[in-house]
Amino acid sequence: MIISSNQIQHALQVYGAKRVDKAKNVQEAGTAQGMRQDSLNVSDEARLLQASLKAVREAPEVRAERIAALGEAVRSGTYHVTGEQIAEKMLGRSLADQTDLE
Repeated sequence: MIISSNQIQHALQVYGAKRVDKAKNVQEAGTAQGMRQDSLNVSDEARLLQASLKAVREAPEVRAERIAALGEAVRSGTYHVTGEQIAEKMLGRSLADQTDLE
């Protein structure tokens, strides 16, 4: 099927006229009902969350000096972690994960 340019132009004119009529009806309906202003109320909790997210985004991804020092300690064999420290971190992470689920 071949569509001529005249058919395309006609379809665009009809579609355009319908869009204008529809927009006019919407505008008239809005005026008849009275224009309402939109408003937004943000809670203190949302403000705190937004500030926290901004701080996280602006923070450096890694602490290069700390990573370099730890890497050197591991390479030189001077990096030691006790079993108690490992258990403490594991339990802390587990508790944090459980808190997130609730």
